[in-house]
Amino acid sequence: MNIENINEIAFNAMGRRKSHLQREKGFIYYHCQRVAKMALNLRREMFPNDQLMDEIIYVGALFHDITKGIEPHHKTGATLVKLMLKDECSQDELVKVAEIIEYHNARNTIDLPYYIKIVQDADILDHFGSLEIWLKFLYSAHTEENVFDAIRLWESEEHKKYLEASRSALNYELSREIFDRKLKFHTDFQNQFKLEVNGEIFFK
Repeated sequence: MNIENINEIAFNAMGRRKSHLQREKGFIYYHCQRVAKMALNLRREMFPNDQLMDEIIYVGALFHDITKGIEPHHKTGATLVKLMLKDECSQDELVKVAEIIEYHNARNTIDLPYYIKIVQDADILDHFGSLEIWLKFLYSAHTEENVFDAIRLWESEEHKKYLEASRSALNYELSREIFDRKLKFHTDFQNQFKLEVNGEIFFK
């Protein structure tokens, strides 16, 4: 695989695209890029001797949301990537890359190879921690919500259930540990944010 060419193809397809009304232009590209890098980091930690799949993992993750908004995007993406990368990958590589895309959101349903489960976990993890704050503030800006609306959401039962469902969808204990650290960061931020928007001083 020529990863440099593949990165360029990914950027040209997603880097200037506005895939969500309440998110910035190019969000989906940068999300996919982060997921690809995170998936490789998870592989190195959990499967240190399985580096032969790294390019497959990277490319599958990089294109996992290529047709986000054209639903079912896991199936449309798996089909499209075979055309987009036919000159960059072998047939066997394309099959595995498409497999990652097709099953990236089939969580807790069927037995899947580790290289798909790693991408699934990285995909979930990217939405939490500092990125969760960024996403909420972008959404609030687009919908003209105020700071107290953000607090109400973060303290709601709906958000609690979302966190629980997201954590339970993770495949690996290491992923759950990372999720918990991200959640602690967000909770600490939320507590300080709540004080400051109410005009209080954060002493400790």
